Amino acid sequence: MGVDIGTTVVKAIVFNEDGKILASDYLEYNLLFPQHGWVEFDTEDQWRKIFKVFKKINSEPEVKKDPVTALSVSTFAEGLTPIDGNGNILHNTIYSTDARSIKELEFILSKYDKKKLFEITGYCPGYMCPLNKILWIKNNRPEIYNQTERILFTEDLLWHKLGVEQPRINYALASRTLFFDVRKKIWTEDILSDFDIDVNLFSKPSPSGITVGLISKNNAEELGFKGKVNLVTGCHDQSAAALGVGAIKEGIAADGMGTVECATVCIDKALTNESMLNNNYSLQAHAIENKYVTLAFNSSSGSVVKWFRDNIADGQNNTIRAISSNLTYEPSRLLTLPYFSATGTPYLDPVPKGSIIGLDLGITKEDIFKGLIEGLVFEICFNLELIKKSGIRLQELRASGGGAKSDYELLLKASIMGIPILRMGIDEAGCLGTMILAGIGTKKFTLDEAVSRFIKVKDIVDPDKKIKERYREKYEKYKKVYGLVSELYK
Repeated sequence: MGVDIGTTVVKAIVFNEDGKILASDYLEYNLLFPQHGWVEFDTEDQWRKIFKVFKKINSEPEVKKDPVTALSVSTFAEGLTPIDGNGNILHNTIYSTDARSIKELEFILSKYDKKKLFEITGYCPGYMCPLNKILWIKNNRPEIYNQTERILFTEDLLWHKLGVEQPRINYALASRTLFFDVRKKIWTEDILSDFDIDVNLFSKPSPSGITVGLISKNNAEELGFKGKVNLVTGCHDQSAAALGVGAIKEGIAADGMGTVECATVCIDKALTNESMLNNNYSLQAHAIENKYVTLAFNSSSGSVVKWFRDNIADGQNNTIRAISSNLTYEPSRLLTLPYFSATGTPYLDPVPKGSIIGLDLGITKEDIFKGLIEGLVFEICFNLELIKKSGIRLQELRASGGGAKSDYELLLKASIMGIPILRMGIDEAGCLGTMILAGIGTKKFTLDEAVSRFIKVKDIVDPDKKIKERYREKYEKYKKVYGLVSELYK
């Protein structure tokens, strides 16, 4: 079973050893916004739905005939949950884009040079960092912090809930904390001790694809698992998706086009230079041993399309499909900035600055949709341009997720970047990546065998030089929009 615990949905797929899908299921859950800038999960509800998905899949006839023997998981980054000595959750999981800990970040940077932190941890200090959020709990919820026996991230929280007494956290997820040495692959006790945080609050970091235990008998019976089920360390969701599309060699990037769009670029060596730091391109461990990745992402991607559907297109997916089928490769009259929530890279700005510029009485909903799509394409192209300027090689993009179904979006993106985009043969690359880790961890196959057996290319979208030339001027204008809009917020 490959599991993907994402921002708004949990997905799980059961494969047999030949890669055939036996069953799949998903459920959505909601984020909570208790105060301005705060973002949490309703953690108890989230886990009820995760386990409901497990039960549903295990009840399917094909899975009953061929039961799950191993499970691995990918998760969103930076979400942390404090638990007490009895394993009880003390506070809702604080999500990645939660911006409540800005003061704590300022305190951290008053004690540590930003460049030094980046060189050690590979993580660009910012409002998303778990270290800030832990300090916020310590400073603002001392009654919770004093009861806290463990601080778990979503992967090791799953192992804990399934009965593993000493859960592990994978290197990729540990890389997203600001207190993990990305080269030595250990917690940085010096950084933690400087902020009076006990290293024993955290699970031991481990490689992806390592068996950490079995589902306890009681949990297995409750969730419908049969026999022994090995629990295998997974990875951060973007690393899992990169593995699931075969982005495991330098120069190949995975483009996960979902609620968030994230380009995950594979790197052979641990690279931390000034250009990466200035543009917030962190370095983290890959799901594959001795490989690294950097991430370029837009926090408002598929969510922007959903906003358009729900607020302008009467909530109808058919309307979106009809508009998409008539799009042409002529620039729209609008310039859009797709930051409808906190920005991703390169700015990591917690203040939404979504903008639609150039409206007039002749603009239609079709024009607005096209302008939004152009903005989404420009944003990831701009990020990848900056990554290349940081000295990171990029020669091929492999697309998956709901957005990869759009021929228009892929051709526009390939043309502006001037590199081919491979559309992959599976939408749920994260679940495929974690299935591969589960198989590797239980010696069902090797990495090379898995890549050749399971990873398939559906088609290739080659760049069109004429489209690139047509959009050149507008793309250059787009790069200036954020700076201009930001002036209004000073």
